Amino acid sequence: MHSASLSRSTGKCTDQGKDLLRFPAIRSASTRYRELLAAVSLGLLISACSPTTFLINRLGSSMGSATDVYLTENDPQLVREAFPFNLKTMEMLVAQAPDNSQLLTATAAAFALYSYGFILEDAERTAAEDIRAGREIYLRALNLFQRSYNYGLRALEAEHQGFIDQFDTDPRGALSQLIEDDIEAIYWTAASLAGMISASQGNPAYLIHLPKVGYLFNQAFSLNPQWNDGALHLALMKYELSRPDARSDAVEVAVGHYQAALDLSGGRDCSVYLAYAETISIQTQNRQEFINLLETAMAVDVDRHPQNRLSNLLAQDRARWLLGRIDELFF
Repeated sequence: MHSASLSRSTGKCTDQGKDLLRFPAIRSASTRYRELLAAVSLGLLISACSPTTFLINRLGSSMGSATDVYLTENDPQLVREAFPFNLKTMEMLVAQAPDNSQLLTATAAAFALYSYGFILEDAERTAAEDIRAGREIYLRALNLFQRSYNYGLRALEAEHQGFIDQFDTDPRGALSQLIEDDIEAIYWTAASLAGMISASQGNPAYLIHLPKVGYLFNQAFSLNPQWNDGALHLALMKYELSRPDARSDAVEVAVGHYQAALDLSGGRDCSVYLAYAETISIQTQNRQEFINLLETAMAVDVDRHPQNRLSNLLAQDRARWLLGRIDELFF
């Protein structure tokens, strides 16, 4: 959901990698949430559908209405506590259906969302007070993001044999074969790789893979730029400002992506405002703009958009935390 750090500078390549992905992983769009919320409802589905093979084969059509309740959850802690069990449940299902691309995508999404929404957030807040303790949580987030990334790659491999090997040697060539139906898997593969870079705290062994994040997001964008209420616009906004070879008009391009994401989300997603505040406002050191954006996010009535309640509550909690750190973020 957020970056590993809130650097004031984008001058160093390592800072850029860490800032990339202050990522709004928990967003309000219901399409993207289906995979997350499948994770927290699979335990119920297992007890209702037998045998497990039938469940797996019907996964795509069965995760709809049963998961909507989590979209409206007003207790993020309840979701947090339920997640670990359900993540392991999904892994058990993957073990029984290792080539089910839909299940692999859902598992990648669930691990990424849990890691961004809770673990990486914990790491950043802890590190602000205790660097050593924060580092331990970052390492845990890194491990979870690695799992998510592997599941995402496997989902793409399941649909396009040979994808993983080609992606290692020729990322653009591998991605050129993908189609619009692959966007979910592309997105979560990119998001989890971005999470790995962020959780690594600028480790060059992970930072070197930053271009792959851009390749993945750009490929998904080329297939459907309006996908999921502007999620790809928001991702590319962050990438444009984080890439080491940033173009001279990177800020203008990023602002364009932000405006598109805002329009497509209809102002219902608090994380859009936070994304701008945490990237552009901090980079340009526009303190008042930063405050205005966070206050706008906090003013969103979460009950007016119940399908986005959980994501907006998490975003608003982060906004309050960021306002409490404003003197550290601005000169």
